[in-house]
Amino acid sequence: MNTAVGSLREQIARLRELGALSTVERPVSPVHELAAVAQRCDVENGPALLFTDVGKRSGRVVIGTDGTRDRVAAALGVEVGELTERYARALTDPIRPVEAGSGPVHENVRTGDEIDLTELPILTHFEHDGGPYITSGIVTSVHPHTGERNLSYHRMQVKGAQELRMVIVPRHLHRIYEAYEAMDRPMPVSIVLGVDTPLRFAAGTSGSAVPFGFDEYAIAGGLRGRGEELVRCVTNDLLVPAHAEIVLEGYVPAHERADEGPFAEFAGYYKGVTPRHVVRITAITHRHDPVYQGLVSGSAEQLLLMGLPNEPAMLTAMRGGIAGVRSINVTQGGLHKFHVVVSVDKQHEGDGKDAIVAAFAAHRDVKLVVVVDHDVDPFDPVAVERAVATWFRAGEDLVVLAGGKGNPVDKLLTAAGTTTRMGMDATAPLAPASADTRAVIPGAAHIDLGEWLVG
Repeated sequence: MNTAVGSLREQIARLRELGALSTVERPVSPVHELAAVAQRCDVENGPALLFTDVGKRSGRVVIGTDGTRDRVAAALGVEVGELTERYARALTDPIRPVEAGSGPVHENVRTGDEIDLTELPILTHFEHDGGPYITSGIVTSVHPHTGERNLSYHRMQVKGAQELRMVIVPRHLHRIYEAYEAMDRPMPVSIVLGVDTPLRFAAGTSGSAVPFGFDEYAIAGGLRGRGEELVRCVTNDLLVPAHAEIVLEGYVPAHERADEGPFAEFAGYYKGVTPRHVVRITAITHRHDPVYQGLVSGSAEQLLLMGLPNEPAMLTAMRGGIAGVRSINVTQGGLHKFHVVVSVDKQHEGDGKDAIVAAFAAHRDVKLVVVVDHDVDPFDPVAVERAVATWFRAGEDLVVLAGGKGNPVDKLLTAAGTTTRMGMDATAPLAPASADTRAVIPGAAHIDLGEWLVG
């Protein structure tokens, strides 16, 4: 199993083979009930789930396929400890996609009056959500002047058989929309539903190492080890994955907004009703017996989809300026977005503080950075806290930067949308006043307890 999966269906089969996926055959409602089961499974560290009888159409829904690092590693065909470096290589050595003449996603095509979003098992998640929401859809569009393509995630509320309301924050897709709106033209979009790990994580990659125009399909190809197969859409000229389960084709009209919300965001609080962009659907294409891919806001899977792509992107950007950066952990407690632990092989005094500044520059969502030495595992919270307790001095090793742009989810943003960032240099001095040496028991690291603990 040293190769990446080639589709969501292959990933489901691989997870089932590993005992990491369970099938739920009893009928389940897409309104709250499925999300409730998925959330309980998430809280109890359960497996991925494939529901086979969802809603009035008895649709299929899978959830949790990328809920742990183990599952992600299995889908990519690597060991867990190799994930970040494997991902970093995909950024430095991307593989361009290839266009195919046809693909399974076009096995069924619906246009005109045949389009009905309400027939899909789209989930209503939390108590006060404004209705069913697409939470795992990958939106693709192309800049009208430069031809640069973008893939990104955006939540979408279903507002009828052929209409969605989409949240577009001021990032890459917003730049494309502004170009269309300036010409008073609608922006063509396609929304991809039901794909495997390489595509899902490629679409979630952001930061300074992935500037506007960096083709996320090529990142997916780098993760997969071969070019992504794409097919051209039916009602627009966009390219979408040939092996996707479902694609919604449509457009975003210029100068049109309508109410969206409420919705429970990943930080655990509701976003109220706000005017958002409108999406009108012009076609639905899908595989035979398609599998809709669900995602519960704030789940371990969503946080990992947001956070794991940040690690290689930040690692690549930081290594461009600081050669000693070893590894990075965008922590679960920081919602896999806001808090980072960086391990460095310190060569000069000041490397710790430089790493803090580099981390802030690598991704603007980061609010807290802790820098530790190369022999401290950034994924071990006890080891990190011990480094802080041992080597951090607030008067000398604290870095505070006020007035930077923050993430809209941050509840403590100023009225201007700014935040304050903090860094902690918990690296040991290169020339300590005392000749301290880390205590080691000879041979302890190589003891196999199975040989010693009998009975």
